[in-house]
Amino acid sequence: MDRKYQAVAEKIKKLVMDSDYRLGGKIPSIRDLALTYGVSITTITAALRLLESQGIIEARDRVGYFASSRVLGAVDRSREHEPVPTNLADNTFIRDLATLNQNHAVPLGSAIPANEYLPNRQIQKSLLRAARRTSETLSYWFPGTPAYLSAIARRMSNIGVNSRGSDIIATNGAQEAVMIALAALTNKGDTVAIASPSYPGILHALQILDLQVVEIPCFPHGPISLDTLEFATRNFEIKALCVSANCSNPTGYSLSDEDKQSLINICKKSDVAIIEDDVYGDIFHGKARPTPLKALDTDGNVIYCSSFSKTISPGLRAGWIHPGRYYQSIANQKYFFNLACPAITQIAVADFLDCGTYDLHLRKMRKVYQRNVNMLRNLVLRHFPEGTHCTVPDGGYVFWVTLPFAVDMEKIYEEALRHRIYFAPGSMFSVSKSAGRCLRVSGSNPVSTKVKDSIKYLADRIEESFHARSHDCQAH
Repeated sequence: MDRKYQAVAEKIKKLVMDSDYRLGGKIPSIRDLALTYGVSITTITAALRLLESQGIIEARDRVGYFASSRVLGAVDRSREHEPVPTNLADNTFIRDLATLNQNHAVPLGSAIPANEYLPNRQIQKSLLRAARRTSETLSYWFPGTPAYLSAIARRMSNIGVNSRGSDIIATNGAQEAVMIALAALTNKGDTVAIASPSYPGILHALQILDLQVVEIPCFPHGPISLDTLEFATRNFEIKALCVSANCSNPTGYSLSDEDKQSLINICKKSDVAIIEDDVYGDIFHGKARPTPLKALDTDGNVIYCSSFSKTISPGLRAGWIHPGRYYQSIANQKYFFNLACPAITQIAVADFLDCGTYDLHLRKMRKVYQRNVNMLRNLVLRHFPEGTHCTVPDGGYVFWVTLPFAVDMEKIYEEALRHRIYFAPGSMFSVSKSAGRCLRVSGSNPVSTKVKDSIKYLADRIEESFHARSHDCQAH
């Protein structure tokens, strides 16, 4: 009987050979692998050493293990990701997000924070104080109310982006910020690069604007492959890159500061604008907030987008954009879209931020979301098929699940909805067929008994789907 480390080594080898790792890609850390496979660090170390002796992976001093380019070079190159522009017009997997957050369903895939996790009492008081300022709340304020823009500028400066209120434009959430940035930078038919998998709202925006998309695959250890990005910028006329460098949705991964600087340099070399979505940056799981790309930007080429939808209230739609050198064209787009954002929302959020309790609230919620994610990951790894891989998020409350085999995920999704269980199938996050055996799970709500039972339900449906497909293959 094989020793445990040999069995684990076979699982890692299968992932590598199936091209879940690009040629020469970095293998996740020993700690992350131990969490993923539910074994000790000693077992993972022995497994990696075995794979190294077989030439499957390579060790690099003080860096980690990487997939061996020598061995993987023999893998069918047709399976290697070579990005090409894709038209989203006929993509039936881009769903109306408004219909997915079923109020009656178990929110296993929802990225909307639970009501009990929001600072309801504090924001209610701020809204009441804002409502009394009638002369201000009943007027247009473009590009935003002075108090709101100043409050945002202070927070931006605190995370390394020296800002003034005049650098900021208020938006109706981060989604609108991304939308007006794309509208300012592109024309119909232009090509935009995105990380894959990526937030469905990005795909939706690209579809509405009739843009082509080049998907840049994610590594198992990070939110985007820099080698593939460089290839894409050299071979296609890309107008912009949409990326979440911190706690990205749906993987939860963050780029290192070194990789962030490399990303900025790659885009600068090809004159590609960067649209940074940083809505999860404040919900980090580590000791310090990760650096935004904008803090490393010296040329104004990074357009920073964010909101308070994940931390204060999704319904307030309080967002903002720091356009850098694109300020005028983006301001024009915002003015054309809807003139201005509601003043009462901006005044209330500025009041809440000035009260000094926001950072205390964030510290509390980081612990809650990290606990929820850890509980859900353990449940998925316990009940889902052997060989299932879950990302270990650097922040936020979502993680990405990859099954060891293909299933009819769309059918499972529809069946789950009929049983009032909502999860997010991988096809929502990518136009690539490889996302078909993936799904996003969210810890934005308490891990209740219903949530635990829903994980078990999905695990059973996945097993049934696999056996049904296997039977069909044998029949043919």
